[in-house]
Amino acid sequence: MSMSPVLHTQDKEALAALPLGMTVTFTVHFHDHSGDVFHAHSSVLSFATNREDFVQVTKGTTNNTCVLRTVSVGLTLLRVWDPEHPGLSDYVPLPVLPAIAPELPGTMVVGDVLCLATALTGPEGAPGTWSSSADSILQVDPKTGVAVARDAGSVTVHYEVPGHLRTYKEIVVSVPQRIVARRVHTAQASFQEATASRVTITVGDRSSNLRGECSAAQGAAIPALGPEALLSCHLRFQQDVFDLPVTDVFSAEPDFDVTLGQYLCSVTMHRLTDGQLRHLSSRRTPLVVTASVAGGQTSVEQVGAEVPFSPGLYADQTEILLSNHLSSREVKVFGAAEILDSLEVRSGSPAVLAFAKEKNLGLPSFITYTVGFSDPRAGSQGPLSTALTFSSPATNQALTIPVTVALVLDRCGAGPYGAGLFHHLLDSYQALFFSLFTLLAGTAVTVIAYHTVYGPRELTGPVVLTPRASPGHSPHYPAASSPASFNALPPGRRGSPRSGLWSPAYASH
Repeated sequence: MSMSPVLHTQDKEALAALPLGMTVTFTVHFHDHSGDVFHAHSSVLSFATNREDFVQVTKGTTNNTCVLRTVSVGLTLLRVWDPEHPGLSDYVPLPVLPAIAPELPGTMVVGDVLCLATALTGPEGAPGTWSSSADSILQVDPKTGVAVARDAGSVTVHYEVPGHLRTYKEIVVSVPQRIVARRVHTAQASFQEATASRVTITVGDRSSNLRGECSAAQGAAIPALGPEALLSCHLRFQQDVFDLPVTDVFSAEPDFDVTLGQYLCSVTMHRLTDGQLRHLSSRRTPLVVTASVAGGQTSVEQVGAEVPFSPGLYADQTEILLSNHLSSREVKVFGAAEILDSLEVRSGSPAVLAFAKEKNLGLPSFITYTVGFSDPRAGSQGPLSTALTFSSPATNQALTIPVTVALVLDRCGAGPYGAGLFHHLLDSYQALFFSLFTLLAGTAVTVIAYHTVYGPRELTGPVVLTPRASPGHSPHYPAASSPASFNALPPGRRGSPRSGLWSPAYASH
Protein backbone atom coordinates (compact mmCIF):
# COMPACT_ATOMS: atom_id res chain seq x y z
CA MET A 1 0.00 0.00 0.00
CA SER A 2 1.16 3.55 -0.70
CA MET A 3 -0.12 6.88 0.55
CA SER A 4 -0.56 10.24 -1.06
CA PRO A 5 0.15 13.02 -0.57
CA VAL A 6 3.68 12.38 0.56
CA LEU A 7 4.34 14.10 3.88
CA HIS A 8 7.59 16.03 4.33
CA THR A 9 9.24 17.05 7.58
CA GLN A 10 11.88 19.61 8.47
CA ASP A 11 14.43 17.03 9.54
CA LYS A 12 13.57 14.52 6.79
CA GLU A 13 12.56 11.95 9.36
CA ALA A 14 9.61 9.61 8.95
CA LEU A 15 6.44 10.38 10.83
CA ALA A 16 5.48 8.04 13.63
CA ALA A 17 1.76 8.47 12.99
CA LEU A 18 -0.77 9.99 10.68
CA PRO A 19 -1.42 13.65 11.48
CA LEU A 20 -4.76 14.37 13.04
CA GLY A 21 -7.18 15.95 10.61
CA MET A 22 -5.39 14.70 7.50
CA THR A 23 -7.19 13.33 4.46
CA VAL A 24 -5.03 10.82 2.59
CA THR A 25 -5.50 8.35 -0.22
CA PHE A 26 -4.27 4.78 0.06
CA THR A 27 -3.51 2.77 -3.07
CA VAL A 28 -3.31 -1.05 -2.96
CA HIS A 29 -0.66 -2.78 -5.05
CA PHE A 30 -0.60 -6.52 -5.80
CA HIS A 31 2.61 -8.52 -5.73
CA ASP A 32 3.39 -12.15 -6.34
CA HIS A 33 5.41 -14.38 -4.09
CA SER A 34 8.61 -13.14 -5.61
CA GLY A 35 7.68 -9.51 -5.08
CA ASP A 36 6.91 -8.61 -8.64
CA VAL A 37 3.96 -6.28 -9.20
CA PHE A 38 0.81 -7.49 -10.89
CA HIS A 39 -0.15 -4.82 -13.38
CA ALA A 40 -3.54 -6.37 -14.04
CA HIS A 41 -5.98 -8.10 -11.76
CA SER A 42 -9.68 -8.63 -11.39
CA SER A 43 -10.04 -8.30 -7.61
CA VAL A 44 -12.79 -6.14 -6.16
CA LEU A 45 -11.39 -4.86 -2.87
CA SER A 46 -13.16 -3.92 0.32
CA PHE A 47 -11.89 -1.56 3.04
CA ALA A 48 -12.85 -1.29 6.72
CA THR A 49 -11.48 -0.08 10.08
CA ASN A 50 -12.11 -1.34 13.55
CA ARG A 51 -12.54 2.21 14.98
CA GLU A 52 -14.50 4.52 12.77
CA ASP A 53 -14.38 7.16 15.48
CA PHE A 54 -10.63 7.38 14.89
CA VAL A 55 -10.36 6.96 11.13
CA GLN A 56 -13.11 7.26 8.57
CA VAL A 57 -12.64 5.30 5.33
CA THR A 58 -14.41 5.49 1.99
CA LYS A 59 -13.71 3.88 -1.39
CA GLY A 60 -11.60 5.81 -3.80
CA THR A 61 -12.07 6.68 -7.44
CA THR A 62 -10.57 3.37 -8.54
CA ASN A 63 -10.99 -0.21 -7.40
CA ASN A 64 -7.69 -0.34 -5.55
CA THR A 65 -7.91 3.01 -3.70
CA CYS A 66 -9.53 4.29 -0.51
CA VAL A 67 -9.75 7.67 1.13
CA LEU A 68 -8.94 7.98 4.85
CA ARG A 69 -9.68 10.90 7.14
CA THR A 70 -8.18 10.96 10.62
CA VAL A 71 -10.68 12.40 13.07
CA SER A 72 -9.37 11.42 16.48
CA VAL A 73 -6.22 10.36 18.23
CA GLY A 74 -5.74 6.63 18.62
CA LEU A 75 -4.72 3.36 16.92
CA THR A 76 -6.89 1.92 14.16
CA LEU A 77 -6.51 -1.23 12.06
CA LEU A 78 -7.30 -0.94 8.38
CA ARG A 79 -8.45 -4.20 6.76
CA VAL A 80 -8.18 -4.70 3.02
CA TRP A 81 -9.56 -7.87 1.45
CA ASP A 82 -11.08 -9.46 -1.62
CA PRO A 83 -14.50 -10.91 -0.79
CA GLU A 84 -14.22 -13.42 -3.65
CA HIS A 85 -10.83 -14.65 -2.45
CA PRO A 86 -10.94 -15.02 1.34
CA GLY A 87 -7.22 -15.72 1.53
CA LEU A 88 -6.39 -12.41 -0.14
CA SER A 89 -6.38 -9.86 2.68
CA ASP A 90 -4.13 -7.58 4.69
CA TYR A 91 -4.16 -5.51 7.86
CA VAL A 92 -2.43 -2.15 8.28
CA PRO A 93 -2.08 -0.34 11.64
CA LEU A 94 -2.99 3.35 11.45
CA PRO A 95 -1.81 5.34 14.49
CA VAL A 96 -3.18 8.88 14.64
CA LEU A 97 -1.44 11.62 16.62
CA PRO A 98 -1.61 15.42 16.61
CA ALA A 99 0.96 16.93 14.29
CA ILE A 100 0.78 20.26 16.14
CA ALA A 101 2.73 20.71 19.36
CA PRO A 102 2.72 21.22 22.24
CA GLU A 103 0.67 18.71 24.10
CA LEU A 104 -1.20 20.72 26.70
CA PRO A 105 -1.77 19.04 30.04
CA GLY A 106 -5.13 20.42 31.06
CA THR A 107 -6.72 23.43 29.48
CA MET A 108 -5.40 26.83 28.67
CA VAL A 109 -6.59 29.89 30.55
CA VAL A 110 -7.30 33.38 29.36
CA GLY A 111 -4.00 35.19 29.15
CA ASP A 112 -1.85 32.20 28.18
CA VAL A 113 0.62 32.70 25.35
CA LEU A 114 1.08 29.57 23.23
CA CYS A 115 3.92 28.80 20.83
CA LEU A 116 2.59 26.30 18.27
CA ALA A 117 4.95 24.13 16.25
CA THR A 118 4.89 21.30 13.73
CA ALA A 119 7.43 19.26 11.81
CA LEU A 120 5.35 19.23 8.62
CA THR A 121 6.50 21.31 5.69
CA GLY A 122 5.74 21.67 2.03
CA PRO A 123 7.38 19.58 -0.70
CA GLU A 124 10.28 22.01 -0.93
CA GLY A 125 10.58 22.62 2.80
CA ALA A 126 8.49 25.79 2.87
CA PRO A 127 6.49 26.27 6.07
CA GLY A 128 2.72 26.42 6.07
CA THR A 129 0.36 29.00 7.53
CA TRP A 130 -1.55 29.05 10.80
CA SER A 131 -5.15 30.05 11.40
CA SER A 132 -7.76 29.97 14.14
CA SER A 133 -11.43 29.19 13.92
CA ALA A 134 -12.14 32.04 16.36
CA ASP A 135 -9.64 34.87 16.76
CA SER A 136 -11.74 36.32 19.56
CA ILE A 137 -10.90 33.23 21.62
CA LEU A 138 -7.41 32.36 20.38
CA GLN A 139 -5.56 34.85 18.23
CA VAL A 140 -2.84 33.22 16.11
CA ASP A 141 -0.01 34.81 14.18
CA PRO A 142 -0.29 33.21 10.69
CA LYS A 143 3.44 33.17 10.03
CA THR A 144 5.03 32.05 13.29
CA GLY A 145 2.21 30.21 15.03
CA VAL A 146 2.27 32.29 18.24
CA ALA A 147 -1.17 32.42 19.85
CA VAL A 148 -2.76 34.42 22.68
CA ALA A 149 -5.80 33.16 24.57
CA ARG A 150 -8.15 36.15 24.76
CA ASP A 151 -11.42 34.60 25.90
CA ALA A 152 -12.87 31.38 27.20
CA GLY A 153 -14.22 28.78 24.77
CA SER A 154 -13.26 26.01 22.34
CA VAL A 155 -11.28 26.74 19.22
CA THR A 156 -9.61 24.82 16.40
CA VAL A 157 -6.15 25.76 15.17
CA HIS A 158 -5.33 24.82 11.58
CA TYR A 159 -1.96 24.35 9.93
CA GLU A 160 -2.07 24.21 6.17
CA VAL A 161 0.34 23.83 3.31
CA PRO A 162 -1.85 25.01 0.44
CA GLY A 163 -2.57 22.26 -2.04
CA HIS A 164 -0.67 19.70 -0.02
CA LEU A 165 -1.88 19.10 3.52
CA ARG A 166 -4.09 20.46 6.27
CA THR A 167 -4.08 19.44 9.91
CA TYR A 168 -5.63 20.86 13.05
CA LYS A 169 -5.59 20.89 16.82
CA GLU A 170 -8.51 21.53 19.12
CA ILE A 171 -7.86 23.76 22.11
CA VAL A 172 -10.09 24.64 25.05
CA VAL A 173 -9.61 27.97 26.85
CA SER A 174 -11.08 28.42 30.32
CA VAL A 175 -11.41 31.26 32.81
CA PRO A 176 -8.59 31.39 35.39
CA GLN A 177 -9.60 30.66 38.95
CA ARG A 178 -6.93 32.82 40.57
CA ILE A 179 -4.55 35.61 39.68
CA VAL A 180 -1.50 35.95 41.90
CA ALA A 181 0.72 39.04 42.18
CA ARG A 182 4.23 38.75 43.60
CA ARG A 183 6.69 41.54 44.26
CA VAL A 184 10.05 41.22 42.55
CA HIS A 185 12.78 41.40 45.19
CA THR A 186 16.10 42.85 44.14
CA ALA A 187 19.40 41.84 45.66
CA GLN A 188 20.97 45.26 45.21
CA ALA A 189 18.70 47.15 47.60
CA SER A 190 17.64 46.12 51.07
CA PHE A 191 14.68 48.45 50.93
CA GLN A 192 12.44 48.09 47.88
CA GLU A 193 10.70 51.25 46.85
CA ALA A 194 7.72 51.69 44.60
CA THR A 195 9.23 54.51 42.60
CA ALA A 196 10.21 51.89 40.00
CA SER A 197 8.93 48.48 41.12
CA ARG A 198 7.94 45.43 39.14
CA VAL A 199 5.26 43.02 40.27
CA THR A 200 4.94 39.67 38.50
CA ILE A 201 1.43 38.48 37.71
CA THR A 202 0.62 34.78 37.31
CA VAL A 203 -2.72 34.04 35.69
CA GLY A 204 -4.04 30.61 36.62
CA ASP A 205 -2.42 27.85 38.65
CA ARG A 206 0.76 27.49 36.63
CA SER A 207 3.96 29.35 37.43
CA SER A 208 4.24 30.62 33.84
CA ASN A 209 1.77 31.79 31.24
CA LEU A 210 4.05 30.91 28.33
CA ARG A 211 3.14 27.50 26.96
CA GLY A 212 5.34 25.52 24.60
CA GLU A 213 8.91 25.98 23.41
CA CYS A 214 9.24 29.25 21.55
CA SER A 215 11.73 29.84 18.78
CA ALA A 216 13.56 33.13 18.36
CA ALA A 217 11.16 34.18 15.62
CA GLN A 218 8.17 33.40 17.81
CA GLY A 219 9.62 35.30 20.76
CA ALA A 220 10.11 38.34 18.55
CA ALA A 221 6.51 38.11 17.31
CA ILE A 222 4.89 38.04 20.78
CA PRO A 223 5.00 41.84 21.39
CA ALA A 224 3.12 42.43 18.14
CA LEU A 225 0.17 40.45 19.49
CA GLY A 226 0.04 42.65 22.61
CA PRO A 227 -0.88 40.10 25.28
CA GLU A 228 -0.46 42.79 27.96
CA ALA A 229 -3.65 44.43 26.71
CA LEU A 230 -5.56 41.61 28.43
CA LEU A 231 -4.22 42.58 31.84
CA SER A 232 -5.36 45.41 34.09
CA CYS A 233 -3.27 46.49 37.08
CA HIS A 234 -5.06 47.83 40.15
CA LEU A 235 -3.51 49.90 42.94
CA ARG A 236 -4.73 50.73 46.41
CA PHE A 237 -3.31 51.63 49.79
CA GLN A 238 -3.60 48.84 52.31
CA GLN A 239 -5.12 51.26 54.79
CA ASP A 240 -7.23 54.29 53.97
CA VAL A 241 -5.04 56.81 55.80
CA PHE A 242 -4.32 59.35 53.06
CA ASP A 243 -6.50 62.18 51.83
CA LEU A 244 -5.47 61.80 48.20
CA PRO A 245 -6.32 59.05 45.70
CA VAL A 246 -3.67 56.47 44.90
CA THR A 247 -3.80 57.43 41.22
CA ASP A 248 -2.42 60.86 42.12
CA VAL A 249 0.68 59.17 43.51
CA PHE A 250 1.25 56.01 41.46
CA SER A 251 0.55 54.54 38.05
CA ALA A 252 0.88 50.93 36.92
CA GLU A 253 1.36 49.67 33.37
CA PRO A 254 0.92 46.01 32.34
CA ASP A 255 3.58 44.19 30.36
CA PHE A 256 4.54 40.68 29.32
CA ASP A 257 8.08 39.39 29.85
CA VAL A 258 8.94 36.79 27.21
CA THR A 259 11.99 35.62 29.14
CA LEU A 260 10.07 35.00 32.35
CA GLY A 261 6.89 33.96 30.60
CA GLN A 262 4.96 36.12 33.06
CA TYR A 263 2.90 39.26 33.09
CA LEU A 264 4.20 42.31 34.90
CA CYS A 265 2.76 45.40 36.53
CA SER A 266 5.35 48.15 36.36
CA VAL A 267 4.60 50.59 39.19
CA THR A 268 6.00 54.11 39.00
CA MET A 269 5.61 57.09 41.30
CA HIS A 270 4.55 60.43 39.91
CA ARG A 271 6.47 63.63 40.50
CA LEU A 272 4.97 64.89 43.74
CA THR A 273 4.60 68.33 45.21
CA ASP A 274 6.11 69.24 48.58
CA GLY A 275 2.64 69.12 50.10
CA GLN A 276 2.03 65.61 48.81
CA LEU A 277 5.44 64.46 50.00
CA ARG A 278 4.81 65.89 53.45
CA HIS A 279 1.38 64.25 53.59
CA LEU A 280 2.65 60.83 52.51
CA SER A 281 5.50 60.97 55.03
CA SER A 282 3.13 61.65 57.90
CA ARG A 283 1.69 58.12 57.78
CA ARG A 284 2.88 54.71 56.71
CA THR A 285 1.04 51.99 54.82
CA PRO A 286 2.14 49.71 51.96
CA LEU A 287 0.87 49.80 48.41
CA VAL A 288 -1.18 46.78 47.29
CA VAL A 289 -1.03 45.67 43.65
CA THR A 290 -3.64 43.33 42.15
CA ALA A 291 -4.52 42.39 38.58
CA SER A 292 -7.41 41.13 36.50
CA VAL A 293 -7.83 39.87 32.94
CA ALA A 294 -10.31 41.05 30.35
CA GLY A 295 -13.60 39.22 30.56
CA GLY A 296 -12.69 37.77 33.93
CA GLN A 297 -15.45 36.85 36.33
CA THR A 298 -15.87 38.45 39.73
CA SER A 299 -15.39 35.05 41.36
CA VAL A 300 -11.73 34.97 40.33
CA GLU A 301 -9.46 34.99 43.38
CA GLN A 302 -7.08 37.93 43.31
CA VAL A 303 -3.97 37.64 45.47
CA GLY A 304 -2.29 41.02 45.85
CA ALA A 305 1.33 41.94 46.45
CA GLU A 306 2.34 44.45 49.10
CA VAL A 307 4.92 46.94 47.94
CA PRO A 308 6.49 49.19 50.58
CA PHE A 309 7.21 52.60 49.16
CA SER A 310 9.09 55.69 50.07
CA PRO A 311 7.52 59.00 49.01
CA GLY A 312 11.01 60.36 48.53
CA LEU A 313 13.35 62.69 50.32
CA TYR A 314 12.38 66.30 50.70
CA ALA A 315 13.57 69.21 52.80
CA ASP A 316 11.94 72.20 54.40
CA GLN A 317 14.26 74.49 52.42
CA THR A 318 14.91 74.61 48.71
CA GLU A 319 18.21 76.50 49.04
CA ILE A 320 20.61 77.59 51.76
CA LEU A 321 22.28 81.03 51.95
CA LEU A 322 25.22 81.54 54.32
CA SER A 323 27.06 84.79 55.08
CA ASN A 324 29.34 86.37 57.66
CA HIS A 325 26.18 87.49 59.48
CA LEU A 326 24.52 84.05 59.27
CA SER A 327 27.27 81.48 59.44
CA SER A 328 25.01 78.43 59.98
CA ARG A 329 21.55 77.29 59.02
CA GLU A 330 19.39 74.31 59.91
CA VAL A 331 17.60 72.14 57.37
CA LYS A 332 15.20 69.24 57.98
CA VAL A 333 15.28 66.27 55.63
CA PHE A 334 12.14 64.11 55.66
CA GLY A 335 11.78 60.57 54.35
CA ALA A 336 11.13 56.95 55.26
CA ALA A 337 12.78 55.71 58.43
CA GLU A 338 14.55 52.92 56.52
CA ILE A 339 16.19 55.50 54.27
CA LEU A 340 16.98 58.08 56.95
CA ASP A 341 18.63 55.43 59.10
CA SER A 342 21.44 55.17 56.56
CA LEU A 343 21.27 58.64 55.06
CA GLU A 344 24.53 60.12 53.86
CA VAL A 345 25.32 63.75 53.07
CA ARG A 346 28.03 64.96 50.69
CA SER A 347 29.16 68.52 50.14
CA GLY A 348 30.36 69.81 46.81
CA SER A 349 32.92 72.06 48.53
CA PRO A 350 35.20 71.39 51.51
CA ALA A 351 34.37 74.86 52.79
CA VAL A 352 30.74 73.88 53.48
CA LEU A 353 30.00 71.33 56.18
CA ALA A 354 26.83 69.61 57.37
CA PHE A 355 26.33 67.43 60.41
CA ALA A 356 23.29 65.78 61.95
CA LYS A 357 21.86 67.59 64.91
CA GLU A 358 18.64 65.65 65.57
CA LYS A 359 17.23 62.36 64.26
CA ASN A 360 13.60 61.29 64.58
CA LEU A 361 12.61 57.93 63.07
CA GLY A 362 9.02 58.14 64.25
CA LEU A 363 6.20 59.72 62.26
CA PRO A 364 7.03 61.92 60.53
CA SER A 365 10.63 60.75 60.15
CA PHE A 366 13.25 63.43 59.72
CA ILE A 367 16.85 64.41 60.42
CA THR A 368 17.85 67.96 61.28
CA TYR A 369 21.20 69.04 59.85
CA THR A 370 23.26 72.08 60.76
CA VAL A 371 24.95 73.59 57.72
CA GLY A 372 27.87 76.00 58.04
CA PHE A 373 31.19 76.95 56.46
CA SER A 374 34.56 76.02 57.89
CA ASP A 375 36.73 78.66 56.20
CA PRO A 376 36.04 82.29 57.24
CA ARG A 377 37.49 83.46 53.94
CA ALA A 378 34.95 81.47 51.94
CA GLY A 379 33.18 83.83 49.61
CA SER A 380 35.72 86.63 49.96
CA GLN A 381 36.53 86.44 46.26
CA GLY A 382 32.86 86.41 45.34
CA PRO A 383 29.84 84.24 46.13
CA LEU A 384 30.65 80.54 46.54
CA SER A 385 28.03 78.24 45.02
CA THR A 386 27.96 74.54 45.88
CA ALA A 387 25.40 71.90 46.83
CA LEU A 388 24.60 69.34 49.50
CA THR A 389 23.53 65.89 48.28
CA PHE A 390 21.55 63.63 50.61
CA SER A 391 21.36 59.95 49.60
CA SER A 392 21.07 56.47 51.07
CA PRO A 393 22.61 53.15 49.93
CA ALA A 394 19.22 51.54 50.57
CA THR A 395 17.61 53.38 47.68
CA ASN A 396 18.43 55.28 44.51
CA GLN A 397 16.66 58.39 45.76
CA ALA A 398 18.72 61.53 46.27
CA LEU A 399 18.06 65.11 47.30
CA THR A 400 20.22 68.04 46.24
CA ILE A 401 20.04 71.45 47.94
CA PRO A 402 22.07 74.35 46.50
CA VAL A 403 24.21 76.31 48.98
CA THR A 404 25.53 79.83 48.44
CA VAL A 405 28.17 81.50 50.66
CA ALA A 406 28.46 85.28 50.33
CA LEU A 407 30.05 88.01 52.49
CA VAL A 408 27.87 90.99 53.43
CA LEU A 409 29.61 94.29 54.45
CA ASP A 410 28.88 95.35 58.04
CA ARG A 411 27.75 99.02 58.46
CA CYS A 412 28.22 98.97 62.24
CA GLY A 413 31.67 97.51 62.61
CA ALA A 414 34.87 96.67 60.82
CA GLY A 415 34.55 94.43 57.83
CA PRO A 416 37.08 91.83 56.84
CA TYR A 417 40.72 92.80 57.14
CA GLY A 418 39.84 96.03 59.14
CA ALA A 419 38.36 97.92 56.20
CA GLY A 420 34.83 98.17 57.54
CA LEU A 421 35.07 101.73 58.91
CA PHE A 422 36.61 103.06 55.72
CA HIS A 423 33.89 101.53 53.61
CA HIS A 424 31.32 102.81 56.10
CA LEU A 425 32.61 106.34 55.74
CA LEU A 426 32.62 106.09 51.98
CA ASP A 427 29.10 104.77 51.98
CA SER A 428 27.85 107.56 54.33
CA TYR A 429 29.61 110.58 52.78
CA GLN A 430 26.35 112.58 52.74
CA ALA A 431 25.93 112.14 56.49
CA LEU A 432 29.60 113.07 56.94
CA PHE A 433 29.25 116.32 55.00
CA PHE A 434 26.07 117.21 56.88
CA SER A 435 27.81 116.58 60.23
CA LEU A 436 30.78 118.77 59.27
CA PHE A 437 28.50 121.56 58.09
CA THR A 438 26.48 121.40 61.32
CA LEU A 439 29.68 121.47 63.40
CA LEU A 440 31.08 124.49 61.56
CA ALA A 441 27.78 126.35 61.74
CA GLY A 442 27.47 125.69 65.45
CA THR A 443 31.02 126.87 66.07
CA ALA A 444 30.43 130.08 64.13
CA VAL A 445 27.24 130.84 66.03
CA THR A 446 29.01 130.24 69.35
CA VAL A 447 31.91 132.56 68.49
CA ILE A 448 29.61 135.33 67.28
CA ALA A 449 27.44 135.09 70.38
CA TYR A 450 30.45 135.15 72.65
CA HIS A 451 31.91 138.27 71.08
CA THR A 452 28.51 139.94 71.05
CA VAL A 453 27.99 139.48 74.78
CA TYR A 454 31.46 139.69 76.22
CA GLY A 455 33.50 141.67 73.65
CA PRO A 456 34.47 145.51 74.02
CA ARG A 457 32.06 148.11 72.66
CA GLU A 458 32.80 151.42 70.91
CA LEU A 459 30.81 154.44 72.38
CA THR A 460 29.32 156.90 69.95
CA GLY A 461 27.84 159.35 72.48
CA PRO A 462 27.79 160.32 76.17
CA VAL A 463 27.02 157.36 78.23
CA VAL A 464 26.24 157.35 81.89
CA LEU A 465 27.45 154.24 83.55
CA THR A 466 25.85 153.07 86.67
CA PRO A 467 28.32 151.52 89.03
CA ARG A 468 28.01 147.80 89.26
CA ALA A 469 27.02 146.28 92.47
CA SER A 470 30.21 144.32 92.65
CA PRO A 471 33.12 145.42 90.49
CA GLY A 472 35.00 142.42 91.66
CA HIS A 473 32.78 140.25 89.52
CA SER A 474 34.60 141.49 86.44
CA PRO A 475 38.14 140.47 85.83
CA HIS A 476 38.88 143.86 84.23
CA TYR A 477 38.83 145.74 87.53
CA PRO A 478 41.24 145.47 90.38
CA ALA A 479 39.93 144.87 93.80
CA ALA A 480 38.72 148.16 95.52
CA SER A 481 36.14 149.25 97.95
CA SER A 482 32.73 149.79 96.51
CA PRO A 483 31.68 153.42 96.11
CA ALA A 484 28.53 154.70 97.63
CA SER A 485 25.37 154.39 95.70
CA PHE A 486 24.13 157.25 93.58
CA ASN A 487 21.39 158.02 96.06
CA ALA A 488 23.96 158.42 98.81
CA LEU A 489 25.94 161.13 97.01
CA PRO A 490 25.83 164.70 98.25
CA PRO A 491 23.30 166.92 96.62
CA GLY A 492 25.97 168.74 94.71
CA ARG A 493 27.06 165.64 92.98
CA ARG A 494 23.58 164.27 92.52
CA GLY A 495 22.73 167.25 90.34
CA SER A 496 25.80 167.00 88.09
CA PRO A 497 25.07 166.93 84.43
CA ARG A 498 24.49 163.55 82.76
CA SER A 499 27.20 164.28 80.24
CA GLY A 500 29.86 163.72 82.86
CA LEU A 501 31.81 160.37 82.84
CA TRP A 502 31.99 158.53 86.06
CA SER A 503 34.42 155.78 86.63
CA PRO A 504 35.81 154.21 89.73
CA ALA A 505 39.30 155.24 90.76
CA TYR A 506 42.15 153.26 89.17
CA ALA A 507 45.09 152.31 91.17
CA SER A 508 48.08 154.53 90.57
CA HIS A 509 51.12 152.98 89.13
